[in-house]
Amino acid sequence: MGWRVKRSVAFSPLRLDGWFRKEYPEQEVVSRIEWHVEGDMGQWFTRLNDRVVLVHLVSEGERLVLKGRLEIPLDVWKPGSVQATPKPRQGVCFRHRTSEVIFSGKVGRAPEYGKNLVEGWLADMRSARHQPRTPSQQNAALRGSLNRIAKQMETASLHQAGIEAAELTETLDRIENLLDGGHHE
Repeated sequence: MGWRVKRSVAFSPLRLDGWFRKEYPEQEVVSRIEWHVEGDMGQWFTRLNDRVVLVHLVSEGERLVLKGRLEIPLDVWKPGSVQATPKPRQGVCFRHRTSEVIFSGKVGRAPEYGKNLVEGWLADMRSARHQPRTPSQQNAALRGSLNRIAKQMETASLHQAGIEAAELTETLDRIENLLDGGHHE
């Protein structure tokens, strides 16, 4: 009798999407990033239409059971209001206002990674909702994004934030050049 390897489908994308459809029937999963999966336990950052949800799920047979959730609706979020704090022997505590969820500390990522991911998603949602109409408003919005990224880079050395900052700087320079050239009559 030989050994058979049983593949776990506890957290297949299809199964996770089904769980989110049941929990948030009016929402669509825009993006999902895995924080940690081990055995029958999994933790994810999930971007929905108008909110970000951090979930800690456990697979119990055919069911996915919620062990912890932090839900941050866009309409109550303020920039910088998401906190990520390492807790010895517990993991990483993600907090918004008075709600929190504890994620595994075994991941090898800095807590700032998760905090910046959530803040970035929410900032993107807000800017998409309030798309500036004039070139000057677009310029101001890009300058705000550049400042946000610069602050993120101060707290954590993130390669992706550096790339995003460079792209925003290029875009900002192009818009400023267009604005400078567009005022000549």
